[in-house]
Amino acid sequence: MTATRYLRKGLRDSCLGAETAVPDVFRLAGESGFEGVELTLPATGRFSLRATQAERQELRRLAADGPPIFSLNAGLPWQFSASSLDAESRAEGQALVRCSIDLASDLDVDTLLYIPGVVTDDQPFTQIWDAARTATEALLPAAEDAGVTLAVENVWNALILSPRDMLEFVDGFASPFLRVYFDVGNVMQFGRPQHWIEALGAERIARVHVKDFTLRPGGWLGFTQLLHGDVDWPVVMQTLRRVGYSGWITPEVSPSTAAPEAWVTELSTAMDTIIGYYDG
Repeated sequence: MTATRYLRKGLRDSCLGAETAVPDVFRLAGESGFEGVELTLPATGRFSLRATQAERQELRRLAADGPPIFSLNAGLPWQFSASSLDAESRAEGQALVRCSIDLASDLDVDTLLYIPGVVTDDQPFTQIWDAARTATEALLPAAEDAGVTLAVENVWNALILSPRDMLEFVDGFASPFLRVYFDVGNVMQFGRPQHWIEALGAERIARVHVKDFTLRPGGWLGFTQLLHGDVDWPVVMQTLRRVGYSGWITPEVSPSTAAPEAWVTELSTAMDTIIGYYDG
């Protein structure tokens, strides 16, 4: 018998902007039909990756009363990369990933968005690729012990630029706890998302982010709001269905200047249209 395939509509907190308080993220998500919340927590402060026991209890309450937390960010890779060539930054980066693993386990969250390395002018590709593998080797045992998946996202970090790169990196560890957080819009500048999906297969894809991208000049780096760009959503969603992907699908888009209630409703409606291409 063929297993039932389904998608669950998640909301990433950053879609609402940093000024939206964490309790309001859960409230707005629930009121607008989202089934879960993805949190991008800071290093310190209220509701951080180093959350106190009282804050953890509050997060548990928010998740119990409203939509559950289905994912967190693993550390703060753009600020403190776990594979930085700077020893101090690398140590903080790895410490924050470990904090994320511990927090996820404590909150019954089974997946972390993981960016293993960032290439810059003074952090060259060859060294960062090797350093990212070394960092992942150091961090993966903690994730495995906690039962938490590190899901590598295809972001604009100049490190993983093709499906082949992702396959080489993820498959090199042969661990069910190192998978992929596939972002549809992030590949549009240099590829097509359906080709990534076909290459990776459902067995590797742990989560899916959606954003839209215009291939025409203009806009912020080509990214645009959902259904306003050049992503072929019917093809992308049918490819996800064909390879057998089931699970969370989540917008990762810029906040709107509209009131949060109006914006999250618009975002939810766009997501319903996109998910409809999977079901149709």
